[in-house]
Parts: sequence; C-alpha cells; structure tokens
Amino acid sequence: MARNIAEQIDVLRSALRVHQWAKNLLIAVPVVLGGKASDAHVWQQIVLGIIALCCVASANYLVNDICDLANDRKHWSKKLRPLASGQLSVRSAGLLAAGSLAAGGLLTIYLGLAAFVALLIYIGVTTAYSLWIKRIPILDVFTLACLFTFRIAFGILLSGVRLSPWLLVFSMFVFLSLSLAKRNTELLGLARVAQSEQLGRGYVVEDTALVLAFGVTAALAAVLTFIFYLVEDALPKGVYAYPTVLWAGPPILFLFLARLWLLSQRGQMRDDPVAFALKDWPSLLLGLLLSAVFFVALY
Repeated sequence: MARNIAEQIDVLRSALRVHQWAKNLLIAVPVVLGGKASDAHVWQQIVLGIIALCCVASANYLVNDICDLANDRKHWSKKLRPLASGQLSVRSAGLLAAGSLAAGGLLTIYLGLAAFVALLIYIGVTTAYSLWIKRIPILDVFTLACLFTFRIAFGILLSGVRLSPWLLVFSMFVFLSLSLAKRNTELLGLARVAQSEQLGRGYVVEDTALVLAFGVTAALAAVLTFIFYLVEDALPKGVYAYPTVLWAGPPILFLFLARLWLLSQRGQMRDDPVAFALKDWPSLLLGLLLSAVFFVALY
C-alpha cells in the first residue's frame, strides 16, 4: 500500500516537473540584487509569486505533454514520461493542469492586478509555445529565453526594485544559450539513434552545427554583457558595497557555460541543461561561487 502511494507520488512529481520549479527562484533575484533582502513584506510577495508561477508552469508542462503525446511515445527518452508511458491518463493530466492553473491564477489575483495581467501574458506565451512556436526552429529557443527573463521581470514587478537593463539582456543571452544547449543535446541524441528529424519540432540532424554555433556565441555574448554591466552600471552607480569583487563573476560564468557546452557536445548531458546543472556538483559549485561573489559585493 505504502509502496503504491509512493509510486503515485513519484508519477505526479514527474508529471508536474517538480524539479523544474527551481527555475522560478529567478523571481527572487531582483530582491537580492535590489537591496531589499531584509524586507519581510517583499519576501512575502516573492514567495507567493514563486508558488503561483510553479503552479502555472506545471499546468503548462501537462498541457505540453498532452499535445506532444504521440511524438513523445516515439522519442528515445521522452517515452518514459508519465503520460507517454501510460502511468498517467490524459483525463487525470487535464484535471491536474486545470487545478494548477486555477491555483496560480488565484494567487496572482491576491498579488494585484499588475501581477495577474503579467501572469496572463505568461500563460498566453507558454500556450502559444506549446501549440505552435515549439515547432519553429530558432523562434522556439528565443521564446524560451524570453520566458526565463520574464521570471526576473516578474520579480521586479512584485518587489518594486529598479534593476539595470543590462541584467535583463544578460538573462536573455544566458538562457538562449542554455535553450540551444538543450536542442543540441536532443539533436545529438537523434544522431545516435539514426533518426533524421526531431519529432514535434522543426529541427533536423543537419542543424546540429548551426545550433552549436548559435549556442556558443550566445554564451560568449552573456559573458560580454556581464562585463558591460560591470563597467556601465555596477561600478559607476555605487549599487554595490564592494563592486570590484564582481570581476570574479565573468570567469566563473564562462567556466559554467563552457563546461555545459562541452558536456552537451560529448553527449554526456541530459535533455535539460538546467535540470542537469542542479544535479551536477561542478555546476553547483560554480553557481554557488557566482552567488557568493554577488553576496560579498553587496554586503
């Protein structure tokens, strides 16, 4: 009995993509960098915003899996997902999605009209991605980068802080690179199983070199944008107590992104680089070092 319950919980956790909720911690970035880390009211807003976006994101993952069901059953790794493997029925997934969406919507109504409108925009873009955009090469990864950056913008909205536009540009390049790394990993997987076209997407194996080029370029652009942020904003405006410490950031960021791309190219990374990084100790160490750099610079 207990084993069955545990297995059902694992199925639900996998279907809701609980491991992906870590991405929504980006909402808290503006609080830390904006100097409001000691404001309890702001943290209340941020925590509720994170929970709301987790609910909505899980609903979107379920809808996406329902739409992709036929293709996922033919995919070399996605066939193991709860819906594709038959562990979760389409009806149950639909009910879960509706419940998660309702919970997220109610929370954002509590947070205010602006937050609710922002969430509606997020839902609109994610729905368009699931139904249409994900089948258009390049536009799909650009949209994913926008959705990641939305989380930071949502945090700015909830906390009321002022952040440099450079950080939003930086976010776009970082997450564009990570999204392309995911596509690169998938395309290399197709080559290994001798499949020429990615089902449900617009990519073919011949696109691998182009995806690699765009992804590495976006990674280098992220490092360069970080440097522009330091020179144009962080150092001259006196936002940080010890701004020179931030110069340790670009090398750490370069090592993090370069290592992910190296592992992707070797076929040693799973489909999602963010989920991979959360379980990979060198990536976690580099992430903690970068966080420490910002903490020391601020406080």
